[in-house]
Amino acid sequence: MTNETDRFVNEVDESLRQDRMLGFARRFGPYLIGVFVLIIAAVGGWQVWQHQRIEGARRHADAYHAAQLMVQEGNFDGAKTEFERLSNEGPQTYRVMARMEHAAILSTQGDLEAALAEFDAAAEAATDPTMRESAQLRAAYIAADTQDFAALRTRLQPLIDSDTRVSYLAKELLAIEAWEAGDLTLARDTLQELTLAFEAPDSMRQRAQVALSVIGSAPEETPADGAQAPAPSEGETK
Repeated sequence: MTNETDRFVNEVDESLRQDRMLGFARRFGPYLIGVFVLIIAAVGGWQVWQHQRIEGARRHADAYHAAQLMVQEGNFDGAKTEFERLSNEGPQTYRVMARMEHAAILSTQGDLEAALAEFDAAAEAATDPTMRESAQLRAAYIAADTQDFAALRTRLQPLIDSDTRVSYLAKELLAIEAWEAGDLTLARDTLQELTLAFEAPDSMRQRAQVALSVIGSAPEETPADGAQAPAPSEGETK
């Protein structure tokens, strides 16, 4: 009797559980199915987006390479048009790279002002520090021919303060332009700093040493007019 009672109780419990599960399914089933469908759709959409993104990057890489081949073949006008187009399309990195290539062609063709503006725009748009500093330095080389020394020095200072390998190139350019501008003190100090920069390339330190030998040492200070020369020491009077 007891076994039959236990069996009956278990059957009732199982029936109640099934009723609760069926009630839960009727009440929340459509919502769960909807959530599941949304998850599947989201995963599928993300995969499609990733595929399109990769394919887009591949297309821009191919177009970028094709424009580089135009440069190698001497078709500068065609390459310039293509790089200008790529600088406004596609992933940000390719846009910056294309803008720098476009600027380089403008510089080669003698349009220095336009090239300077393009390098400045590339530096502003770049998110990668190395790419940004490269654009800034290339802009500075053009500015050395198109702007005065004060403007060039302003451009070079952030690169010099960066303490990266680009900073040595910026210091070298600053020293040469200071020399040409007649600021020999700044030129000597900067060149001397380069000769002591052991992390700088050996060729650069050698160039700095040669430049220092050409500029010569700083002139000795002479007493101002009317000022008395220092009295000789006791040893010098004997």
